[in-house]
Amino acid sequence: MGWFDLDADSAEPTLRAALATVLDTSAARPVGGGVFLAGRSVLTCAHVVNAALGRSMFEPGHPGDAVIGLVFPGGGADAVVRTWIAPRAPGGGPAVPGAPEWQGDLAVLELTTRLPGRVRPQRWSRMARSQKVRAWYGTGHRVSYVDTTVKVCEPDASYLDADAATGPGIEPGYSGGPLWSYEQEAVVGLVVGQLYGTQDGPGRSYADRAFALSWQTIRTELEHALGPAGLSALLPPEPGARPVPPGRDAHRRLAFLVRELLSDPAERGLHARYVAEACGLPAGPAGSAPEPELLAGTLCAAPRALAALVESLVRERPADAERFLAAGRAAGAPKLLSPGEYDWLVDLLGEQPGPGLAEAARAVLPAIVLPRQRAGAERDFAEALIERLEAYTGGNSVAAPGRPRPPALLKVAEYGAAALDQAAEAADHGAGEWSTADRSGGEELRSWSRRVARRLGTPRAVLDEYAAEAAEWAARGRAARLTAAAPRVAVRLTRYEHGSRGAAGRFRCALWTDPGDGELRAVPHPGSHPLGPDEVAGLVRATLAVWDEPEESGTGDRPGPVVEFFLDEPELGLPAEEWDSADPDDPLADGEPEPLGMAHPVVVRLAASLSPLRERERAKALRRRWLGRDRGEPLRLTAGGQEPRQVKGAVYRDLDLARIVVGTPDRAGRPAVAALCLRLGVPVVLWDRHAVGETPAAHFGEIAPAGPADGLPERVRSYRAAAWADATGWPARPVLALEDPHRPPPPVLELADPDEDWAQDGFDSSYEETSTV
Repeated sequence: MGWFDLDADSAEPTLRAALATVLDTSAARPVGGGVFLAGRSVLTCAHVVNAALGRSMFEPGHPGDAVIGLVFPGGGADAVVRTWIAPRAPGGGPAVPGAPEWQGDLAVLELTTRLPGRVRPQRWSRMARSQKVRAWYGTGHRVSYVDTTVKVCEPDASYLDADAATGPGIEPGYSGGPLWSYEQEAVVGLVVGQLYGTQDGPGRSYADRAFALSWQTIRTELEHALGPAGLSALLPPEPGARPVPPGRDAHRRLAFLVRELLSDPAERGLHARYVAEACGLPAGPAGSAPEPELLAGTLCAAPRALAALVESLVRERPADAERFLAAGRAAGAPKLLSPGEYDWLVDLLGEQPGPGLAEAARAVLPAIVLPRQRAGAERDFAEALIERLEAYTGGNSVAAPGRPRPPALLKVAEYGAAALDQAAEAADHGAGEWSTADRSGGEELRSWSRRVARRLGTPRAVLDEYAAEAAEWAARGRAARLTAAAPRVAVRLTRYEHGSRGAAGRFRCALWTDPGDGELRAVPHPGSHPLGPDEVAGLVRATLAVWDEPEESGTGDRPGPVVEFFLDEPELGLPAEEWDSADPDDPLADGEPEPLGMAHPVVVRLAASLSPLRERERAKALRRRWLGRDRGEPLRLTAGGQEPRQVKGAVYRDLDLARIVVGTPDRAGRPAVAALCLRLGVPVVLWDRHAVGETPAAHFGEIAPAGPADGLPERVRSYRAAAWADATGWPARPVLALEDPHRPPPPVLELADPDEDWAQDGFDSSYEETSTV
């Protein structure tokens, strides 16, 4: 293999890094393979998961929350089944062992641990007859490859011919792995398996055939299971064009530099090998060197090759490194960072808690258009934003002609480091223990920026100035977060009467607004009678429509108003977010309901009537737990944690626990479990209103319960809107209880006798305010 042979195996190392070995849970041996999709998703065959769990090959039942062990070339990971498409017979019903074909047989796994480095989404393309494809054994080892040919490619089945295969042929252990097309440099399907023991009539065996699923079949199956929106969120981007290298003039200038500065073949070979290894490109034999024109062509064509060469040169030959860097800027080099710098930054920013990269980027570049954020895909967002920031190269300096301005990414990194420092400081003052890695995040980010600055020739004084600005910005942000919260509308409901035949009944309703300073302002009641659910929703909508919010809210700097329903404990299950807020007087209305929680973030809070001692204990617990609301994973309550004794034990086991997901199988009992958690001082509780049975760990994946707690109301609102449009693709019906101890509840209402005309003098005559603890 020659130097930088881009037409031979340039993409294969990237693919092999994305291969996942699926392990038997009892013996930790490979049972098949899988391939990374995007976000935290891995695609494999359902029967491979069954094999890993020791179940029969065609077991149709969902594996539940069973943990599947995976191994990537870069390290191990754990996963659970997110999407399950059981094997089935072509005409429906269960698949039969020994059949020459079956359908379905797909599983999408969601990683529950960190994604190993250098794992990237792959290009996918359509499978076609006569296509030459390559498969690997479940271990993914490169020597295990099998090259074969697609002989049949139809919508419901595809077959590979063993006679056309090299090496040992496809055998058990290859199932679930990708089929790679060299011609298209893309994955075109999955191996399902060799048809050992398969017969169709007396005496005819198909052991010389292998069964596969084409990419087009996989897409159809996943879209049927997830809906279009779910499929779009799950899959990697469609294949696009390769980067276009700079023109001939750039190649000529770089080739001239290579001949001048790397004229010694031994030196040229040394630095070229560094570039090849960093970029995952083939290198030539030991002691050889690429021709200057070939090295220059690679520097133009491979997006991070020029940065890798500068990285190799800068320590021993900084002046030569500067000349290559200047030539790359003039040629419009595709990427700013070397592969190592890029991977290091993605690892740092893709998993960090606290203030995120997006806030730092907005502070440095207010006009930047951020990539789309998706719950559970923080690493994907970090990668997309880093690549976008690389385009802000800074241009040339006006004060020092001939020298470039520092790239914006260095300043964003300093701002991100300052934000992490502030988060660690907040933890030191009451948010509980942080791991060593969390505490050192800011310093490691600074180490990264200083290393990149040295390679780019950016003076240390510039970084020091950025660091000072960033510290001021982070301190202002923390002060603002401590003194201002999202505006809200507080709604206190008390039951007036129960409805018949399951109807919700009618309620006494009182409203207050809070612009974010914690002071509640009563809203005059427009009517005199108890209200039904839709009337309550309409009243809240009308209040939001006429309320003059603070000018800064709703602009992206602060979130819009949150609607907080304060409910008595027996009423915590009221579906207030589903109540219809449609305007009956709208002449252009289409007749469709408008659930209140679709357009406005709706949360519930407990209007608890506790003893003075219990109220003081609860307030103290809320304050302590609230400080650590973004720390650690939420506690998930399942069938073994739904009795009061079990709930109390789980809550008191960790006095800093701030988030609980109620996944218990008793749907009707979930509000009572949530109420107990709230009563004990847990500030964030999430559950599903309608799901039948125990909800799996991945049920709320799009909402990201482990993400920043302050963003949960908006993430839940966004999910509700998507679910209203596509109930199949967005199956959860989330209920969020959020008890911010710094946002006081409304005053206790002493309501008049319900049989009296309680609204003779308007809303204010219907209650008296009494103090609360």
